[in-house]
Amino acid sequence: MARAPDPKDIDPREIKILSDILALVLDEQPGHAVTALERIRQMARRDGVTGGALKNLFITRIGTVAQRDAAMREKHLRDRVQDLEHRLSQSETDTRTAQLRLGRCQMDMGLLQVEVATFRMQKPWRYIALAFAAGAGLLVGIAGTQFYHSLTVARGAIDRAAYLR
Repeated sequence: MARAPDPKDIDPREIKILSDILALVLDEQPGHAVTALERIRQMARRDGVTGGALKNLFITRIGTVAQRDAAMREKHLRDRVQDLEHRLSQSETDTRTAQLRLGRCQMDMGLLQVEVATFRMQKPWRYIALAFAAGAGLLVGIAGTQFYHSLTVARGAIDRAAYLR
């Protein structure tokens, strides 16, 4: 008694070969058609498949898709679409967040550039103020030394001519 093959057990390569052979059967050249039919008979004998079983195989694999498989595929596709929509909305949220961060960073960069420009404008005046303070300190030091010497009692004059003799 021949068994009906389970569609899940059939190798996709065998289905491809079988479809190629059936295409040759429909070919107009009689030699090819006869050879192809003989090859189908050999495959059926080898696998123990009857003509009715082969017909059922074609109906289940090619003719109509099982209702359960279609429902599962549709559910899988709906889940995939839902996942892609979720990922898209997440990406849009991330994009908006990144744009806000970019705006804040650009604003901070502008403020820093203004601060650097202000600092550079003040830099020459700092050197001038430092030079002025150093000059004023030097003059105050000289004046203080002169004031100190004017308050102290002057000692007698030293005869330096004795050193030259």
